[in-house]
Amino acid sequence: MDNMKEKSIEDIKVEIWKCLDEMSVTVKNIILFGSRARGDFSKFSDYDFLIVTEKTFTIKEKMKIAKRIRVALAEFYIPADIIIKSEEELEIFRHRIGTVTREALKEGVNI
Repeated sequence: MDNMKEKSIEDIKVEIWKCLDEMSVTVKNIILFGSRARGDFSKFSDYDFLIVTEKTFTIKEKMKIAKRIRVALAEFYIPADIIIKSEEELEIFRHRIGTVTREALKEGVNI
């Protein structure tokens, strides 16, 4: 696919899974949230993803994983925010008012 053509959410999902697979990250779920999930996005809107992992990673490891995904998507001119939470962390933050995790779970869609 030409880099200048807009990728579908399925294409983006494949890119994300490829990165996670290359880094041996076991994923339980990927959630698209924010304006792209709500449908009120513009052509300049980024993509917001919450990646739920089996393992709890350190902040440094999360940054490395998120950077790998952002770089892969940037090759296709796709701006993205990546949040990585383990299943355990998800349970801690799912009910905390004002957290991005809570909002992502409330409005997000599984991809």
